[in-house]
Amino acid sequence: MADPTPPPSADQTPPPPPRPPGEWRPVVGRIITILAVMGAVLLILWVWSTVEKHPRTDDATVEANVIGVAPRARGQIIQLNIQDNQEVKAGDVLFQIDPADYQLALANAQSALATLDQQIEVARSQDEELKFQVKAAAAGMAQAEAELQRATNLVHRLQPLVPQGYATVDDLDKAQTAVAVAAASLAAQEQHSNQAKTALSSLATLIAQRPGAVAAVDLAKLNLDYCTVTAPFPGRVINLHISVGAYASIGTPVFDLLDSRQWYVLANFREGELRHLAPGASVDIYLLSAPNRRFNGKVQGIGWAVSSKDEIDISSGVPSVPRELNWVHIAQRFPVRIAVENPDPDLFRMGASAVAIVTSSPPSD
Repeated sequence: MADPTPPPSADQTPPPPPRPPGEWRPVVGRIITILAVMGAVLLILWVWSTVEKHPRTDDATVEANVIGVAPRARGQIIQLNIQDNQEVKAGDVLFQIDPADYQLALANAQSALATLDQQIEVARSQDEELKFQVKAAAAGMAQAEAELQRATNLVHRLQPLVPQGYATVDDLDKAQTAVAVAAASLAAQEQHSNQAKTALSSLATLIAQRPGAVAAVDLAKLNLDYCTVTAPFPGRVINLHISVGAYASIGTPVFDLLDSRQWYVLANFREGELRHLAPGASVDIYLLSAPNRRFNGKVQGIGWAVSSKDEIDISSGVPSVPRELNWVHIAQRFPVRIAVENPDPDLFRMGASAVAIVTSSPPSD
């Protein structure tokens, strides 16, 4: 039977014989290995760039502002309206201090003010009469001065005439008596004028005392109001360890109140990562108690000072430097304060662990 395959022509090259299937495997394996290494390098570079530009830390805790609730009045607590960990609103009455002493002080100040007002009214009603008396005393003084001057002049004229016989001793005695009477009358008029002026000045003194008496009443009312202690802002009562009957002192905190209006995260970032942080940078926050919830935050500030345990002791004249051989140099961490923009009051607790991831830098001016 004839072969159906035609013989090759002179200008055609015969095709190479096919390779066995096993000879391609080393080449494919090397290509895959090279691509895998390149992909791993690119992945490592991408992860390094992402972590470098968007630092993160799990060394973070939730923080909030806490104040000590200290009364401005002292006394025994007669009413306690709160419990530990209770949520309160601004203006809620927290506790009540016995107001008995302050009520008596207010009554005393009000009585003193009422007495002063009565004295002012009496002095004011006598004001016109006293002014008339001052004018009358002034006129009497002028008349008495004139009488004294006339009597004195008469004595001076009679004294040289008595030795010459032109005037009698009796006339001189009468003139001298008139001088004494005129002097006594002048002194009486001066005393009367001074008494009237003193009475007039007492009215001005009483009027000047009234603002102080009003201030005493206002202060007594303020101290009485201080017996009722209210919440200055919405928050939660913490560290409550008192009962009714405890004695409260001025300026001494009775318990603490956590401010729930604003929450913060205090995250410690390594010093090499601070160049990617600035106030206003956006941060993603995750709580360990709710890892699936993301919260938004803004960098509020970066700490400028931390206490280092490796400080050189220079308390004495010669610095003391300990001999240590550290193979690994640990980077210092600085606290970064992050304000939480959308906190969940049911999840955020002071001291809770958190994770902070910087997502973007603040916009440049």
